[in-house]
Amino acid sequence: MPQSHHHSHHAGERWRAAAADRRARAAARRWQHTGTEPIRARSDLPARRLLNRVFLPLFAVGTVVFTLLATDVLRAPKDDRGFFTALAVICAVFTVVAVVDMFVIRRRMAEQQRWRR
Repeated sequence: MPQSHHHSHHAGERWRAAAADRRARAAARRWQHTGTEPIRARSDLPARRLLNRVFLPLFAVGTVVFTLLATDVLRAPKDDRGFFTALAVICAVFTVVAVVDMFVIRRRMAEQQRWRR
């Protein structure tokens, strides 16, 4: 019995090593030059981070305000509730997209620092 446990331990280590190798190869492919890119290409990550810092709070506030308007907390006309609900949903979706993009930007900037790009 101890021998099978020992064998499964090595299999787990091999699987983790193979997964790490796949991630390293994928990262290396991301930075591989094809010859078609500009010689002094600049990353768009700082611009994306700036846009994220501006629009994430705006979309979050828009979600709250339009939700309050749709639920009649702020005394909106009853005819406009569907319109405000749609705007609240749209702002909420953009808020989620901006939050996900914020994590992607952070990870890629950390990756650039690791690769000294």
